[in-house]
Amino acid sequence: MYYGSGLYKLVKEVVSTCPLCQRYNGTTTKTHELVPILALKPFQIIGIDAVGPINPISNNDNRFILTAIDYCTKWPIAQAVSNIQSETVINFILTEIVQQYGVPSQIITDRGSNFLSDITLDFYKTLDIKHTPTTTYRPQSNGQVERLNRTLKNTLAKICADNESDWDAYIWKALLAIKSMKNQSTGFSPAMLLYGQNITLPSAWKEPEGIIDIDEAIKERISFLNAGIEGIRNIGHRKNVKSKNNSSNRYNSRVIKSQYQIGDRVLKHTDVLKSKFSAVWEGPYTVSKAGNKGAYTIMDSSGNFDITHGDKLKPYRESNRMIPEVSSSKLNSTLQRFRSINIIEMDDYLKGGGLLHI
Repeated sequence: MYYGSGLYKLVKEVVSTCPLCQRYNGTTTKTHELVPILALKPFQIIGIDAVGPINPISNNDNRFILTAIDYCTKWPIAQAVSNIQSETVINFILTEIVQQYGVPSQIITDRGSNFLSDITLDFYKTLDIKHTPTTTYRPQSNGQVERLNRTLKNTLAKICADNESDWDAYIWKALLAIKSMKNQSTGFSPAMLLYGQNITLPSAWKEPEGIIDIDEAIKERISFLNAGIEGIRNIGHRKNVKSKNNSSNRYNSRVIKSQYQIGDRVLKHTDVLKSKFSAVWEGPYTVSKAGNKGAYTIMDSSGNFDITHGDKLKPYRESNRMIPEVSSSKLNSTLQRFRSINIIEMDDYLKGGGLLHI
């Protein structure tokens, strides 16, 4: 056993500032509070994502599902596609959203190239749609559409278990079920919040009991739409706000607040590992701008900029201490001197602290 005065502090600093260790060790820490995203009216805010590639490829050569969800009513939208290129995404937005429900004020997506390409950004600009990449807030900010993806995949798996190659032919059934299900956040089904009534499912369909005067039925429907559906949406909105606030409070109670300053050196968490042995952190980067809601603009050593959330960053520790090279002969002589320390001297070392036990 060898002892060296002050070596513990030195080695601790060396280990904590080791560039390689910092890139492989540690996990992400919640450093910024969760900011819920709430919509006041249907199809004001839409979340869009992609599922796939799906195996097996369908008989119609579809490998992906483009999905969307309305943040107000939780109304689900999905379309099977053969690719998720920018042109396909634009066509999905036009035919499945704009054509049927109007132009949304805001679209939230991840930072995939198909959602951030020049042609897609020009499309958003042409329709005056505010595009929000998720990492501007945090990766979790598009969680609603990701939950839809899980529900859709689970529902499809059950429906087409005996005919997997025709999975795209059953998407409408899965959507019909989701539109009819009571949402935990709002307390209502998406259909009730959008139309003011639940969808009539095939198993529940039955003939009208009597002949209804069509003019009277229209008047009653208009009266309900003018008053009743707004009340339902208000109730759903209040429940949604309460649910989001409860989720935010639970999340924020685990937050260890941290603010990065301009000029701070940081590492960024890697979303996708190239291999099992890849580093989980990349960098270092320099913080060049601190935005709202925990968003930071960071710059790499080549001068390239990126925007990410503070929860995906951690401080990069650098040592200003110069650690000299020590020859093996000098090290052996030093260790030999430590071996000869008597018990009294050893007690003095221990009382002084800062010892390294080898």
